[in-house]
Amino acid sequence: MTTTQTASDVSTLIDGLILEENHDLPLCRLQLTLRVGSTSDQTAQGTAASGGPAQMGLCNFASELQRRGAGSRSRAQIDETLDGLGAGLSIVCWHDQVLYEITSLREHFERAVEILADVVQRPTYPGDESERLRRELLANLDDLRDDDSGLLHRFFSRELYGETPYGRPVAGTEESTQALDLDGAHAWHRHHIVTGNMIAGAAGAISQPEVEHLLRQHFAQIPAGPRRDEPIPSPPQRKGRRVLIVDKPERTQSQILIGQLAPHWKDPSWLPLHVSTVAFGGTFTARLMDEVRVKRGLSYGASARLGNGRGQRSLYAHVFPSAEQTAETVELVLRLYEEWAEKGLRPGELDFIRSYLQKSHAFTVQTADDRLGLRTRLQVCDMPLDHEKTYPARVAGVSASDIEQAMKTWLLPDDLLITIVATADSVLPSLQKLPGLRDAEFEVVPYDSF
Repeated sequence: MTTTQTASDVSTLIDGLILEENHDLPLCRLQLTLRVGSTSDQTAQGTAASGGPAQMGLCNFASELQRRGAGSRSRAQIDETLDGLGAGLSIVCWHDQVLYEITSLREHFERAVEILADVVQRPTYPGDESERLRRELLANLDDLRDDDSGLLHRFFSRELYGETPYGRPVAGTEESTQALDLDGAHAWHRHHIVTGNMIAGAAGAISQPEVEHLLRQHFAQIPAGPRRDEPIPSPPQRKGRRVLIVDKPERTQSQILIGQLAPHWKDPSWLPLHVSTVAFGGTFTARLMDEVRVKRGLSYGASARLGNGRGQRSLYAHVFPSAEQTAETVELVLRLYEEWAEKGLRPGELDFIRSYLQKSHAFTVQTADDRLGLRTRLQVCDMPLDHEKTYPARVAGVSASDIEQAMKTWLLPDDLLITIVATADSVLPSLQKLPGLRDAEFEVVPYDSF
Protein backbone atom coordinates (compact mmCIF):
# COMPACT_ATOMS: atom_id res chain seq x y z
CA MET A 1 0.00 0.00 0.00
CA THR A 2 1.31 3.47 -0.88
CA THR A 3 0.19 6.86 0.37
CA THR A 4 1.66 10.32 0.06
CA GLN A 5 0.24 13.24 1.96
CA THR A 6 0.85 15.77 4.67
CA ALA A 7 -1.76 15.41 7.38
CA SER A 8 -3.11 18.65 8.80
CA ASP A 9 -2.06 17.88 12.37
CA VAL A 10 1.57 17.18 11.46
CA SER A 11 1.99 19.75 8.69
CA THR A 12 3.57 22.18 11.15
CA LEU A 13 6.30 19.63 11.90
CA ILE A 14 7.40 18.67 8.38
CA ASP A 15 7.10 19.78 4.77
CA GLY A 16 5.93 16.41 3.46
CA LEU A 17 5.14 12.85 4.51
CA ILE A 18 5.76 9.76 2.39
CA LEU A 19 4.62 6.30 3.48
CA GLU A 20 5.31 2.89 1.94
CA GLU A 21 3.57 0.19 3.95
CA ASN A 22 4.69 -3.42 3.84
CA HIS A 23 3.60 -5.79 6.59
CA ASP A 24 5.37 -8.89 5.29
CA LEU A 25 8.06 -8.52 7.95
CA PRO A 26 7.91 -6.80 11.37
CA LEU A 27 10.46 -4.17 10.35
CA CYS A 28 9.95 -0.40 10.43
CA ARG A 29 11.94 2.46 8.97
CA LEU A 30 11.62 6.19 9.59
CA GLN A 31 13.49 8.82 7.61
CA LEU A 32 13.85 12.55 7.93
CA THR A 33 15.36 14.17 4.88
CA LEU A 34 16.75 17.67 4.60
CA ARG A 35 15.95 19.46 1.36
CA VAL A 36 19.57 20.61 1.22
CA GLY A 37 22.89 18.83 1.17
CA SER A 38 26.46 19.94 0.63
CA THR A 39 25.40 22.39 -2.09
CA SER A 40 24.36 24.60 0.85
CA ASP A 41 27.83 24.67 2.39
CA GLN A 42 28.62 28.25 1.49
CA THR A 43 25.22 29.80 2.17
CA ALA A 44 24.36 28.80 5.76
CA GLN A 45 23.50 31.73 8.01
CA GLY A 46 25.83 32.32 10.89
CA THR A 47 28.87 31.10 8.94
CA ALA A 48 31.26 32.73 6.55
CA ALA A 49 29.41 33.38 3.29
CA SER A 50 32.40 34.49 1.28
CA GLY A 51 32.57 31.28 -0.73
CA GLY A 52 35.98 30.47 0.68
CA PRO A 53 37.33 27.00 1.33
CA ALA A 54 36.41 27.09 5.03
CA GLN A 55 32.80 26.26 4.21
CA MET A 56 33.35 23.18 2.06
CA GLY A 57 32.40 20.03 3.94
CA LEU A 58 30.37 21.83 6.61
CA CYS A 59 27.08 20.02 5.91
CA ASN A 60 28.80 16.63 6.00
CA PHE A 61 30.73 17.55 9.15
CA ALA A 62 27.77 18.99 11.08
CA SER A 63 25.31 16.24 10.16
CA GLU A 64 27.73 13.40 10.90
CA LEU A 65 28.61 14.97 14.23
CA GLN A 66 24.93 14.86 15.26
CA ARG A 67 25.31 11.09 15.46
CA ARG A 68 28.16 11.36 17.98
CA GLY A 69 26.33 12.78 20.97
CA ALA A 70 22.69 13.80 21.39
CA GLY A 71 20.24 14.45 24.20
CA SER A 72 21.64 12.90 27.38
CA ARG A 73 23.64 10.21 25.53
CA SER A 74 27.25 10.14 24.44
CA ARG A 75 28.27 8.46 21.23
CA ALA A 76 29.08 5.26 23.12
CA GLN A 77 25.71 5.32 24.87
CA ILE A 78 23.88 5.86 21.58
CA ASP A 79 25.69 2.88 20.08
CA GLU A 80 25.03 0.73 23.14
CA THR A 81 21.31 1.56 23.16
CA LEU A 82 20.98 0.87 19.45
CA ASP A 83 22.76 -2.46 19.85
CA GLY A 84 20.40 -3.42 22.66
CA LEU A 85 17.40 -2.65 20.46
CA GLY A 86 18.84 -4.32 17.38
CA ALA A 87 18.34 -0.99 15.60
CA GLY A 88 20.33 0.77 12.92
CA LEU A 89 20.88 4.53 12.68
CA SER A 90 22.51 6.19 9.69
CA ILE A 91 23.15 9.72 8.50
CA VAL A 92 24.22 10.28 4.90
CA CYS A 93 25.07 13.61 3.29
CA TRP A 94 24.91 14.04 -0.49
CA HIS A 95 25.04 17.13 -2.67
CA ASP A 96 21.24 17.45 -2.79
CA GLN A 97 20.06 16.15 0.58
CA VAL A 98 20.89 14.81 4.03
CA LEU A 99 19.18 11.59 5.11
CA TYR A 100 18.55 10.65 8.76
CA GLU A 101 17.26 7.08 9.10
CA ILE A 102 16.36 4.69 11.91
CA THR A 103 15.41 1.02 11.39
CA SER A 104 14.34 -1.62 13.89
CA LEU A 105 11.88 -4.37 14.66
CA ARG A 106 8.37 -3.05 15.17
CA GLU A 107 8.34 -3.94 18.88
CA HIS A 108 11.35 -1.68 19.55
CA PHE A 109 10.58 1.02 17.01
CA GLU A 110 9.32 3.84 19.23
CA ARG A 111 12.35 3.55 21.50
CA ALA A 112 14.59 3.65 18.46
CA VAL A 113 12.75 6.71 17.14
CA GLU A 114 13.46 8.47 20.45
CA ILE A 115 17.16 8.24 19.65
CA LEU A 116 16.63 9.61 16.14
CA ALA A 117 14.64 12.49 17.64
CA ASP A 118 17.54 13.39 19.93
CA VAL A 119 20.03 13.17 17.08
CA VAL A 120 18.00 15.42 14.81
CA GLN A 121 16.83 17.98 17.37
CA ARG A 122 19.27 17.89 20.26
CA PRO A 123 22.85 17.15 19.15
CA THR A 124 25.42 18.08 21.76
CA TYR A 125 28.32 18.51 19.32
CA PRO A 126 31.00 17.31 21.78
CA GLY A 127 34.44 18.77 21.24
CA ASP A 128 36.33 15.49 21.54
CA GLU A 129 34.11 13.88 18.91
CA SER A 130 34.60 16.90 16.69
CA GLU A 131 38.35 16.38 16.67
CA ARG A 132 37.97 12.63 16.21
CA LEU A 133 35.68 13.22 13.22
CA ARG A 134 38.14 15.71 11.74
CA ARG A 135 40.91 13.11 11.92
CA GLU A 136 38.64 10.53 10.27
CA LEU A 137 37.74 12.92 7.45
CA LEU A 138 41.40 13.70 6.83
CA ALA A 139 42.17 9.97 6.84
CA ASN A 140 39.40 9.47 4.26
CA LEU A 141 41.07 12.06 2.05
CA ASP A 142 44.32 10.14 2.39
CA ASP A 143 42.50 6.97 1.35
CA LEU A 144 41.11 8.77 -1.70
CA ARG A 145 44.63 9.06 -3.07
CA ASP A 146 44.59 5.27 -3.51
CA ASP A 147 41.15 5.22 -5.17
CA ASP A 148 41.63 5.93 -8.88
CA SER A 149 37.90 5.82 -9.64
CA GLY A 150 37.12 8.18 -6.77
CA LEU A 151 39.84 10.57 -7.93
CA LEU A 152 38.46 10.44 -11.46
CA HIS A 153 34.96 11.53 -10.46
CA ARG A 154 36.28 14.19 -8.08
CA PHE A 155 38.48 15.85 -10.69
CA PHE A 156 35.86 15.46 -13.43
CA SER A 157 33.23 17.20 -11.30
CA ARG A 158 35.60 19.96 -10.24
CA GLU A 159 36.53 20.68 -13.85
CA LEU A 160 33.02 20.36 -15.32
CA TYR A 161 31.08 22.30 -12.67
CA GLY A 162 33.81 24.73 -11.70
CA GLU A 163 32.92 27.06 -8.83
CA THR A 164 29.24 26.06 -8.82
CA PRO A 165 28.00 23.85 -5.95
CA TYR A 166 28.31 20.48 -7.72
CA GLY A 167 31.99 21.25 -8.29
CA ARG A 168 32.62 21.19 -4.55
CA PRO A 169 33.24 17.81 -2.88
CA VAL A 170 30.71 16.73 -0.26
CA ALA A 171 33.42 16.04 2.33
CA GLY A 172 35.47 19.12 1.51
CA THR A 173 39.22 19.39 1.15
CA GLU A 174 42.10 19.08 3.58
CA GLU A 175 42.20 22.86 3.97
CA SER A 176 38.46 23.22 4.55
CA THR A 177 38.35 20.26 6.94
CA GLN A 178 41.05 21.83 9.10
CA ALA A 179 38.98 25.02 9.29
CA LEU A 180 35.66 23.45 10.33
CA ASP A 181 34.61 24.20 13.91
CA LEU A 182 31.77 23.71 16.38
CA ASP A 183 30.45 27.26 15.94
CA GLY A 184 29.91 26.52 12.28
CA ALA A 185 28.23 23.20 13.09
CA HIS A 186 25.83 24.83 15.56
CA ALA A 187 25.03 27.59 13.06
CA TRP A 188 24.39 25.01 10.34
CA HIS A 189 22.02 23.11 12.65
CA ARG A 190 20.08 26.22 13.66
CA HIS A 191 19.67 27.31 10.06
CA HIS A 192 18.78 24.01 8.38
CA ILE A 193 16.92 21.92 10.98
CA VAL A 194 13.58 23.70 10.56
CA THR A 195 10.12 22.42 9.70
CA GLY A 196 9.89 23.66 6.12
CA ASN A 197 13.23 22.13 5.23
CA MET A 198 12.38 18.53 6.19
CA ILE A 199 10.55 15.66 4.55
CA ALA A 200 9.43 12.65 6.58
CA GLY A 201 9.21 9.15 5.19
CA ALA A 202 8.41 5.74 6.58
CA ALA A 203 8.41 2.20 5.25
CA GLY A 204 7.55 -1.25 6.52
CA ALA A 205 5.09 -2.55 9.06
CA ILE A 206 3.67 0.80 10.11
CA SER A 207 0.50 2.76 9.33
CA GLN A 208 0.00 6.43 8.61
CA PRO A 209 -1.67 7.16 12.00
CA GLU A 210 1.30 5.52 13.70
CA VAL A 211 3.79 7.61 11.74
CA GLU A 212 1.86 10.77 12.53
CA HIS A 213 1.85 9.84 16.21
CA LEU A 214 5.63 9.38 16.19
CA LEU A 215 6.14 12.75 14.52
CA ARG A 216 3.85 14.56 16.97
CA GLN A 217 5.29 12.77 19.98
CA HIS A 218 8.98 13.03 19.23
CA PHE A 219 9.68 15.81 16.73
CA ALA A 220 7.60 18.72 18.03
CA GLN A 221 10.74 20.64 19.01
CA ILE A 222 11.88 21.20 15.43
CA PRO A 223 11.67 24.99 15.11
CA ALA A 224 9.50 26.58 12.48
CA GLY A 225 11.30 27.81 9.38
CA PRO A 226 11.11 27.88 5.59
CA ARG A 227 12.71 25.73 2.93
CA ARG A 228 16.42 26.41 2.61
CA ASP A 229 17.08 24.88 -0.81
CA GLU A 230 18.29 27.67 -3.01
CA PRO A 231 18.47 27.28 -6.81
CA ILE A 232 21.65 25.60 -7.98
CA PRO A 233 23.32 27.65 -10.71
CA SER A 234 24.46 25.91 -13.87
CA PRO A 235 28.08 26.29 -14.94
CA PRO A 236 28.83 27.93 -18.27
CA GLN A 237 29.28 25.62 -21.24
CA ARG A 238 32.90 25.82 -22.35
CA LYS A 239 33.81 25.47 -26.00
CA GLY A 240 36.29 22.99 -27.41
CA ARG A 241 37.59 19.68 -26.18
CA ARG A 242 39.56 19.65 -22.95
CA VAL A 243 41.83 16.90 -21.66
CA LEU A 244 42.57 16.83 -17.94
CA ILE A 245 45.21 14.28 -16.98
CA VAL A 246 45.35 13.52 -13.28
CA ASP A 247 48.98 12.45 -13.02
CA LYS A 248 49.50 9.46 -10.73
CA PRO A 249 52.78 7.51 -10.76
CA GLU A 250 53.11 3.88 -11.79
CA ARG A 251 49.63 3.38 -13.20
CA THR A 252 49.24 0.29 -15.38
CA GLN A 253 45.59 1.15 -16.02
CA SER A 254 43.84 4.39 -16.91
CA GLN A 255 40.47 5.55 -15.57
CA ILE A 256 38.65 7.73 -18.11
CA LEU A 257 35.49 9.86 -18.08
CA ILE A 258 34.40 11.58 -21.29
CA GLY A 259 31.41 13.85 -20.82
CA GLN A 260 29.54 17.11 -20.85
CA LEU A 261 26.75 19.04 -19.16
CA ALA A 262 23.27 17.55 -19.54
CA PRO A 263 19.69 18.83 -19.27
CA HIS A 264 17.99 19.32 -15.95
CA TRP A 265 15.84 16.42 -14.72
CA LYS A 266 12.74 18.58 -15.26
CA ASP A 267 13.68 19.42 -18.83
CA PRO A 268 11.41 17.73 -21.43
CA SER A 269 14.57 16.59 -23.22
CA TRP A 270 15.80 14.62 -20.21
CA LEU A 271 13.73 11.46 -20.71
CA PRO A 272 14.40 11.05 -24.46
CA LEU A 273 18.10 11.68 -23.86
CA HIS A 274 18.06 9.17 -21.01
CA VAL A 275 16.52 6.53 -23.28
CA SER A 276 19.14 7.26 -25.92
CA THR A 277 21.99 7.20 -23.37
CA VAL A 278 20.95 3.80 -22.02
CA ALA A 279 20.77 2.50 -25.59
CA PHE A 280 24.25 3.87 -26.25
CA GLY A 281 25.96 2.64 -23.10
CA GLY A 282 23.62 1.55 -20.35
CA THR A 283 23.44 -2.23 -20.79
CA PHE A 284 25.81 -5.15 -21.28
CA THR A 285 24.69 -5.38 -24.93
CA ALA A 286 24.82 -1.65 -25.64
CA ARG A 287 26.85 -0.20 -28.47
CA LEU A 288 29.57 1.22 -26.23
CA MET A 289 30.17 -2.07 -24.44
CA ASP A 290 30.04 -4.04 -27.67
CA GLU A 291 32.57 -1.87 -29.49
CA VAL A 292 34.97 -1.27 -26.60
CA ARG A 293 34.96 -4.59 -24.77
CA VAL A 294 33.40 -7.32 -26.89
CA LYS A 295 34.98 -6.50 -30.25
CA ARG A 296 38.31 -5.06 -29.13
CA GLY A 297 38.88 -6.01 -25.49
CA LEU A 298 40.09 -2.51 -24.64
CA SER A 299 38.32 -2.23 -21.28
CA TYR A 300 36.62 -4.68 -18.98
CA GLY A 301 33.69 -2.29 -18.73
CA ALA A 302 32.28 0.56 -20.81
CA SER A 303 29.21 2.50 -19.79
CA ALA A 304 27.36 5.76 -20.30
CA ARG A 305 25.15 7.55 -17.78
CA LEU A 306 22.88 10.59 -17.66
CA GLY A 307 22.72 12.17 -14.21
CA ASN A 308 19.87 13.86 -12.39
CA GLY A 309 19.40 16.04 -9.33
CA ARG A 310 18.16 19.40 -8.08
CA GLY A 311 20.46 21.14 -10.54
CA GLN A 312 21.93 20.46 -13.95
CA ARG A 313 24.09 17.33 -13.92
CA SER A 314 26.29 15.53 -16.47
CA LEU A 315 26.27 12.93 -19.21
CA TYR A 316 29.43 10.84 -19.43
CA ALA A 317 31.02 7.64 -20.72
CA HIS A 318 33.32 5.65 -18.44
CA VAL A 319 36.07 3.25 -19.57
CA PHE A 320 39.23 1.90 -17.92
CA PRO A 321 41.78 0.46 -20.37
CA SER A 322 45.39 -0.49 -19.81
CA ALA A 323 47.86 2.37 -19.90
CA GLU A 324 49.25 1.39 -23.31
CA GLN A 325 45.74 1.27 -24.82
CA THR A 326 44.59 4.60 -23.39
CA ALA A 327 44.92 6.63 -26.59
CA GLU A 328 43.30 3.93 -28.71
CA THR A 329 40.37 3.72 -26.30
CA VAL A 330 39.88 7.50 -26.13
CA GLU A 331 39.96 7.69 -29.92
CA LEU A 332 37.35 4.94 -30.20
CA VAL A 333 34.99 6.43 -27.61
CA LEU A 334 35.22 9.86 -29.22
CA ARG A 335 34.38 8.34 -32.60
CA LEU A 336 31.44 6.44 -31.15
CA TYR A 337 30.22 9.58 -29.38
CA GLU A 338 30.43 11.56 -32.63
CA GLU A 339 28.57 8.84 -34.52
CA TRP A 340 25.90 8.70 -31.82
CA ALA A 341 25.43 12.47 -31.90
CA GLU A 342 25.40 12.74 -35.70
CA LYS A 343 23.49 9.62 -36.74
CA GLY A 344 21.39 8.82 -33.68
CA LEU A 345 20.37 5.34 -32.63
CA ARG A 346 20.97 2.36 -34.85
CA PRO A 347 18.10 0.26 -36.24
CA GLY A 348 16.50 -1.81 -33.50
CA GLU A 349 18.15 0.03 -30.59
CA LEU A 350 15.11 2.15 -29.71
CA ASP A 351 12.61 -0.71 -29.62
CA PHE A 352 14.96 -2.85 -27.55
CA ILE A 353 15.79 -0.16 -25.02
CA ARG A 354 12.19 0.96 -24.52
CA SER A 355 11.26 -2.63 -23.70
CA TYR A 356 14.31 -3.03 -21.46
CA LEU A 357 13.61 0.15 -19.47
CA GLN A 358 9.94 -0.65 -18.98
CA LYS A 359 10.71 -4.14 -17.68
CA SER A 360 13.72 -3.21 -15.55
CA HIS A 361 11.85 -0.39 -13.83
CA ALA A 362 10.07 -2.99 -11.70
CA PHE A 363 13.39 -3.83 -10.04
CA THR A 364 13.99 -0.20 -9.03
CA VAL A 365 10.68 -0.04 -7.14
CA GLN A 366 10.57 -3.64 -5.97
CA THR A 367 10.64 -3.03 -2.21
CA ALA A 368 9.03 -0.49 0.08
CA ASP A 369 12.50 0.86 0.89
CA ASP A 370 13.25 1.29 -2.82
CA ARG A 371 10.04 3.22 -3.37
CA LEU A 372 10.58 5.36 -0.31
CA GLY A 373 14.07 6.31 -1.45
CA LEU A 374 12.93 7.15 -4.98
CA ARG A 375 9.90 9.14 -3.93
CA THR A 376 11.89 11.09 -1.35
CA ARG A 377 14.42 12.03 -3.99
CA LEU A 378 11.62 13.09 -6.33
CA GLN A 379 10.20 15.36 -3.65
CA VAL A 380 13.62 16.83 -2.84
CA CYS A 381 14.07 17.64 -6.54
CA ASP A 382 10.49 18.98 -6.92
CA MET A 383 9.72 16.33 -9.50
CA PRO A 384 6.18 15.00 -10.09
CA LEU A 385 5.43 12.50 -7.35
CA ASP A 386 3.75 10.13 -9.82
CA HIS A 387 7.06 9.75 -11.66
CA GLU A 388 7.59 6.18 -10.47
CA LYS A 389 4.14 5.06 -11.64
CA THR A 390 4.13 6.85 -14.98
CA TYR A 391 7.73 6.06 -15.94
CA PRO A 392 7.03 2.88 -17.99
CA ALA A 393 4.24 4.57 -19.95
CA ARG A 394 6.34 7.68 -20.57
CA VAL A 395 9.25 5.57 -21.79
CA ALA A 396 6.90 3.71 -24.14
CA GLY A 397 5.79 7.06 -25.52
CA VAL A 398 9.29 8.30 -26.36
CA SER A 399 9.50 8.50 -30.15
CA ALA A 400 12.43 8.50 -32.54
CA SER A 401 11.75 12.17 -33.27
CA ASP A 402 11.79 13.00 -29.52
CA ILE A 403 15.21 11.38 -29.23
CA GLU A 404 16.51 13.05 -32.37
CA GLN A 405 15.48 16.48 -31.10
CA ALA A 406 16.94 15.91 -27.63
CA MET A 407 20.24 14.70 -29.05
CA LYS A 408 20.40 17.57 -31.51
CA THR A 409 19.82 20.03 -28.69
CA TRP A 410 22.13 18.60 -26.06
CA LEU A 411 24.90 16.40 -27.42
CA LEU A 412 28.11 18.38 -27.91
CA PRO A 413 30.80 16.05 -29.28
CA ASP A 414 33.08 19.01 -30.08
CA ASP A 415 32.95 20.36 -26.51
CA LEU A 416 33.69 17.30 -24.40
CA LEU A 417 35.67 17.13 -21.17
CA ILE A 418 38.05 14.15 -21.10
CA THR A 419 39.37 13.38 -17.63
CA ILE A 420 41.99 10.65 -17.20
CA VAL A 421 43.68 9.28 -14.09
CA ALA A 422 46.95 7.87 -15.38
CA THR A 423 50.71 8.33 -15.39
CA ALA A 424 51.02 11.40 -17.58
CA ASP A 425 54.38 10.50 -19.15
CA SER A 426 52.98 7.20 -20.41
CA VAL A 427 49.78 8.52 -22.00
CA LEU A 428 50.24 12.19 -22.87
CA PRO A 429 52.43 11.84 -26.01
CA SER A 430 50.06 9.38 -27.70
CA LEU A 431 46.99 11.41 -26.74
CA GLN A 432 48.43 14.58 -28.24
CA LYS A 433 48.86 12.78 -31.56
CA LEU A 434 45.18 11.85 -31.88
CA PRO A 435 43.45 13.72 -34.73
CA GLY A 436 40.39 14.27 -32.56
CA LEU A 437 42.49 16.03 -29.93
CA ARG A 438 44.68 18.08 -32.23
CA ASP A 439 43.05 21.35 -31.12
CA ALA A 440 42.21 20.24 -27.58
CA GLU A 441 43.31 22.05 -24.45
CA PHE A 442 45.56 19.80 -22.34
CA GLU A 443 46.22 20.16 -18.63
CA VAL A 444 48.17 17.90 -16.27
CA VAL A 445 47.54 18.12 -12.52
CA PRO A 446 49.03 16.11 -9.61
CA TYR A 447 46.71 13.41 -8.33
CA ASP A 448 46.96 14.71 -4.76
CA SER A 449 45.99 18.29 -5.69
CA PHE A 450 42.40 17.93 -4.56
